[in-house]
Amino acid sequence: MIQLDRTEQRIVGVLIEKQRTVPDSYPMTENALVNGCNQSSNRDPVMALERFEVAGALMALHGRDLVVRIEGGARAVKYRHRIDELLGVSENQIALLAELLVRGPQAPGALKPRVARMGFHASSQQIEAVLHELAAYSPPLVAQEPRRPRERDHRWRHLLGADGDAVAGGDAVASQATIAPVDPIAHPIEDPVLQRLESLEQRVAQLEGMLGDRSPDVADDEA
Repeated sequence: MIQLDRTEQRIVGVLIEKQRTVPDSYPMTENALVNGCNQSSNRDPVMALERFEVAGALMALHGRDLVVRIEGGARAVKYRHRIDELLGVSENQIALLAELLVRGPQAPGALKPRVARMGFHASSQQIEAVLHELAAYSPPLVAQEPRRPRERDHRWRHLLGADGDAVAGGDAVASQATIAPVDPIAHPIEDPVLQRLESLEQRVAQLEGMLGDRSPDVADDEA
C-alpha cells in the first residue's frame, strides 16, 4: 500500500491535477511544483512549502519509484507521477484521488464540479459509484466518513496516507487501513513548525537508508 506524508500527498495530487488540466505544462519542474503546491485556489489546506521541502519530498518519491525524473540536457529536470500505473486505477478513479489528495475529504456533490475540470463529467451518483469501486480495492484506496451534524451526504477520504481531517471508526466503508495512535506530547501536531521538522527528519532518515552506509573498507582504501 502506498503511504504518503502530507507534502508527498500534495505533490502527487498536483502532478495528477496538472497532467489533466494543463497537459502542456506536464511533466512539471520543481519550481512549477512549488507554485502548484502552494496555490491558494483548489487547495485545502493552503500550504506554504519551501523549495527544499518539495525537493526533499521529490527525492523520496523518486527513490520509491512513485515519480520519474526526466532530464533533458541543459533543460530543467521535470517530474511525472506513476500512481496510475502502480495502483492500476482508471482515468475517472485517478481524477477523484487527485481531488481528495489536494482538497481533503469531500462529498460526491462537492467533487462533481471539481473533477469535471479534469475531464470526469458525471452525476453525484456516478461519482459515488466510482468511490465505491476505489473502496473495493485490496487494500482500499478510499473510505467513507461518518456523516457529521448538519451534513446531508457522507464525505470520502483517500487512504494513501494519514490525513489531518480524517475521522476514524463509525460507519466508514472498507477502511481496512489502520493509523497508529499519535502521542500528543511526542508529536505536537498543533505546531506546524515541529510537524514540518518531524517530516523532514523522517525523510532524511529514509534517504540515508536508501543510500546506505559507506563501507569501512572503502574508506580505508581511500585513505
